[in-house]
This record gives sequence, C-alpha cells and structure tokens, in this order.
Amino acid sequence: MRLISTQSVSTHPLLNKLGLGMLPRWLRGKRRQHHYRLQIRCEDRADLDQVLEMVSHTLQPAGLHPVQSMTPGRSGGRELVLNLRCTPSQRRYLVQFVHQVGAAHPVRWELRPRGGDPERT
Repeated sequence: MRLISTQSVSTHPLLNKLGLGMLPRWLRGKRRQHHYRLQIRCEDRADLDQVLEMVSHTLQPAGLHPVQSMTPGRSGGRELVLNLRCTPSQRRYLVQFVHQVGAAHPVRWELRPRGGDPERT
C-alpha cells in the first residue's frame, strides 16, 4: 500500500527547518512581480531627455527595464508612459525614481493598471 502525503512541500516539517532555499527552483514557486504604469508629463524635448536619463541611471542598474511609449498630453505637452514589472525587492528603486522625477515633473503611477487598455498594457 502506498501512502500519499497531503501536506504541501513548503509545510513539510523538515523543509520548515531547512528553509525554502534548499528546494529546487521548480518547487520554490514564481517570484512575485507587480505591474506598474507610470505617466510622466513632459513639456518639451529637454524634459523628455532628462526623464530618460533618470531611467537609465536609476531603474536600469536595478534590473528594471520599462517599456516606453509616448502619448499626447494636455496643453501641447507629451506624456511618457512607462510600463514595468518589478519584484518587492526592486520596488525601492522604483519609489526612488518616482520621487526624483516627481520633484520636477507631474507623475502619476498605478499598481496593476486596468487590462482593458490593449494599447497601454
């Protein structure tokens, strides 16, 4: 007769003592990632270049590579839209970036944006 354990792998008493680091990657589960959308209003080309420089200095060294797009903004300006996924440990770099950019530009950012916008997701 064969016994089948109903305990999940992570609740096994031995693995609780050893920690999840002892598990093979395929049993650890997927790293949690969150999807963010940032909308940054840029008045002219100089503003846009300044924001893109901040992206390359703050986000890219942290392993964050946002998908960039431009949309027409109000009063003749442009809106830079950045879509990215980040893990909880990378989130501090995203917050740092939002604070840096927000000092000079209006920024709107949202977690898990609506999926109804196929153009922006």
